[in-house]
Amino acid sequence: MPERGRAGLWITGGLAVVATGAGLFWASSARRPATEAGAAQQAAASFGESSTTAELAAGLRSGDARALDVVRKRLTTEPDAPRVAVTEAQAGEFIEILTAVRAGFLQFAAPGRAAAAVVAATILDKFGVDPAPASYIEILKPIHDVYSAALADTDSDVRFVALGESHRFWAWIPGRTPSTMEEQRIAEWKEAIHRPVVRCLASTDHRTRAAAIYSLGYLLIDSAAAPALAYLDDPAVEVRRQAVVSFAGRPGLLTEDLLLKRLHDSDAAIHDATVAALKLRGLNQELIGLGGLMTSPRADQRASVIPLIKDRTDIDPVVWLLQLSHDPDETVRIHAVEALGAQKVADAAVKRRIVEMAKSDASQEVRQAAGKLMPSAEETTASLPPLPGSSLLNPKAN
Repeated sequence: MPERGRAGLWITGGLAVVATGAGLFWASSARRPATEAGAAQQAAASFGESSTTAELAAGLRSGDARALDVVRKRLTTEPDAPRVAVTEAQAGEFIEILTAVRAGFLQFAAPGRAAAAVVAATILDKFGVDPAPASYIEILKPIHDVYSAALADTDSDVRFVALGESHRFWAWIPGRTPSTMEEQRIAEWKEAIHRPVVRCLASTDHRTRAAAIYSLGYLLIDSAAAPALAYLDDPAVEVRRQAVVSFAGRPGLLTEDLLLKRLHDSDAAIHDATVAALKLRGLNQELIGLGGLMTSPRADQRASVIPLIKDRTDIDPVVWLLQLSHDPDETVRIHAVEALGAQKVADAAVKRRIVEMAKSDASQEVRQAAGKLMPSAEETTASLPPLPGSSLLNPKAN
């Protein structure tokens, strides 16, 4: 990606996604042969508070979900507990655990694979506390491998949980000042996870698409987050809702024009969220109503806004009329060009648009209506800036 900060990709707000697999109890697979299941249960009896890291790692490498459950419980802290820096000794244990999780990932059942993604993200978060040990860089590769697998998992719950956790990565930085080389590795690591997150937008599962939008909504880099905006018109209402909520505070991406179109969504929650977002951006109810008419799917409603705005002084009607002059319906364009021609303030953009419509509009009726309003040659010469490529832009010396 061309845009990079201290550690690559950064963060903004969004809705909380519930990691549905994270709180489940993970039992050994019932599909295992009886002798294997019995052996696994016997080995599992040793997993508990007294289990060593080596014992847990052995269980994780074999895909034993009970070992993973012990690790998860050890990592869990009280919500209001102070964050404590990782020691060098703990760092070695975490790296061993992550390496084992990566090795056994595909042997876990789906709930276990989802839990593995949560464990990996939780360990990463612990290395964000200052001072982090220098070995923090070694956790990136196994976490990348776990998430590459989880984001491409055939089970939608695993993808959903992994996407919900991945939003933590965009803002993550180690609890120490990275070297230039480490900073580059962190940026490349985030970019490598960003790619499968974006691919999840194309999933046939609507929960996966919504969770991918949620994750991308935390990215402050607009070019990295922008792919999610293509799903504002997704057939699944949950996906459309997530796109509006995740990007409501991003006017550089979710513009007022795009928001106004959401007023006509069949889902009441999307409509209400859109109104709330527009009000936060400074639009009052009357302007929201006018904007709703201008973006209506019905041509007669779009045309009806023209007489309501053409003489207003609290807004710039030219901006609205210029947009309506590009309407797909020729009747709306005719009304728009007539209103543009009636504007009392001479505006070069208005004159240029009238000339353009008179010469090249697809509708003969629009061309005729614009032709009646064509500025005189004197007005054109005096008021309109030269077109790109015109010799007037490069005057010759006498």
